[in-house]
Amino acid sequence: MRVLFAGPPFFGLLYPMVPLAQAFRAAGHEVLVATCGRAVGHAAAAGLPAVDCAPGIDPDALYAAMEKGRQGKPPSPGEKNAPPKGKGFSFFSDEMADTMTGIARSWRPHLVVHTPNGVAGQLVAAALGIPSVLHAVGFGHTGRHVAMMNDALADGYARHGLAGPGPIAAWLDVTPPGMSVTGEPHRRYLRYVPYNGGGDLPHWLFGKRERPRIAVTLGTVRPVVDGVSPIEWVIDAARVTDAEFVLALGGADLSGLGPLPENVRPVEWTPLGALLAGSDATIHHGGAGTTLTALDSGLPQLVLGEGADRPANAAAVRARGCGLVPPDPSALAGPDRPGRELVRRLLEDEALATAARETAEEMAAMPSPADMVHRLVELASAHGAT
Repeated sequence: MRVLFAGPPFFGLLYPMVPLAQAFRAAGHEVLVATCGRAVGHAAAAGLPAVDCAPGIDPDALYAAMEKGRQGKPPSPGEKNAPPKGKGFSFFSDEMADTMTGIARSWRPHLVVHTPNGVAGQLVAAALGIPSVLHAVGFGHTGRHVAMMNDALADGYARHGLAGPGPIAAWLDVTPPGMSVTGEPHRRYLRYVPYNGGGDLPHWLFGKRERPRIAVTLGTVRPVVDGVSPIEWVIDAARVTDAEFVLALGGADLSGLGPLPENVRPVEWTPLGALLAGSDATIHHGGAGTTLTALDSGLPQLVLGEGADRPANAAAVRARGCGLVPPDPSALAGPDRPGRELVRRLLEDEALATAARETAEEMAAMPSPADMVHRLVELASAHGAT
């Protein structure tokens, strides 16, 4: 069987599908990843065949310019030349749609797997009359959000003679059942297996820890838009906390943070799952992949939760009791230094640690990507795949 994985060009959103794609390959099926920009290389580095469906564009630069232009706020309804609602979060689906559909007609997949933001994949499935499988990436997307992103792709559907998307044949929910906020039809639970890319891991990550270690990250998108200013307060807290703080910021410019205390360790790209396995807690922005990787690690977490789907991810963590969410992240370095107290709680609150461990155990019991392959092969066969 041939399976097309259609993903956004940002590897933080593409990576959650990699374990399922690898499971299909391990089971003997053919896989092709359709995306664009640097994500093509990241898919190839994961050992997956990949194709650039929007050659000549730089998604990272275009998205950063769009975000900075609107300062993180959607355009007002009456704004002149405002893009269609959902355009900013359909992540270049329109730019990829025509090439992706042409490649799919030639390659003839039996199934398309796509993320909520990768609605170009849903268009391909409708154009070819094959099942569309949505691979969720966090807590922030519902059928309503996916419909909004498909509305932004209306021109693409019209170009291919389609009235709109077809139904989603399966919705793969990767959130722990006890935390799930999804009630979509055809939901199937799928264990989230962290894939954060490969890396040359440092020896200190495996050594005995003399003091607690806190991993700090802003993911792959936010540093491009906001720089490292959202974690300035962490440096202040580090000065009064007997712990090691590892800044995993993907090579971002740290000069704006000033001189770093001796207990703050900046690192280059390090796979987050491996870093968390050698840590005791984590502070992060609240991106879907980062939140789920943190939940899988069984570590208490402090989630900033600003922008995009991050508030939804943060709210789910807070509701489960396995993490802290500041009411106003911009005030963490204020006169009363509330960030210092939050870090203390992150390291000392046993209720947080217990809930975090229980959540990781719940995730470990979910159907694995290998289990899901058989179920999706059956789904494709029921729709006529051979």
